[in-house]
Amino acid sequence: MLIVYVDDIVVTGDDITVARLKKGIFLSQRKYVLDLLYEVGKFGCKPAETPIDLNHKLSSTKGEVLPDRGIYQRLVGRLLYLCLTRLDISYAVGVVSQYIHEPRTSHMQAVNKILAYLKGCPGKGMLYSNHGHLKIEAYTDVDWAGSIDDKRSTSGYYALVGGNLISWKSKKQSVVVRSSAEAKYRAMSHEVSELLWSKTLLTEMGIQADIP
Repeated sequence: MLIVYVDDIVVTGDDITVARLKKGIFLSQRKYVLDLLYEVGKFGCKPAETPIDLNHKLSSTKGEVLPDRGIYQRLVGRLLYLCLTRLDISYAVGVVSQYIHEPRTSHMQAVNKILAYLKGCPGKGMLYSNHGHLKIEAYTDVDWAGSIDDKRSTSGYYALVGGNLISWKSKKQSVVVRSSAEAKYRAMSHEVSELLWSKTLLTEMGIQADIP
């Protein structure tokens, strides 16, 4: 890995830029986003305000099957890598990644929407600062029976240590639940497991985390 120090900024030779600022450390994949937009011919597209339509109705049967699914698969793969620093597109990328085996025109339109959103904010990233504590916190939610194809729910969560983001996930639940309460409890159980793992890891590193 090539690392170049310019004043208080660290620029890596890979796809992630690390900047040391007065407020903390900022991680960004701006160059990666711009290169992606240029390669797929979306550099001049009109920016979108959100990465996915509200109350979208994507399904495995809507639209015509794409003649070359490889293009779609490569795009989704690159967007999945971008989720390393872009929490804001995690849900949208999780949705489009469900259709990589038989992508259709409606799915490609959803991918283009994500790209248009990235056009409007290529430099977004994550800032890690000293907040004066090591509290372990987590937030979770669930989209009950949101999938048109199988009526499964999608869980989402993110966890913080010391006020800084350390992990996040958006994933469809493995079973069909019969109530929104059950869907929420399943989402919470996964997040509790993540919190326990985080606390154990910190303990092994000799760091005493505050009570959640």
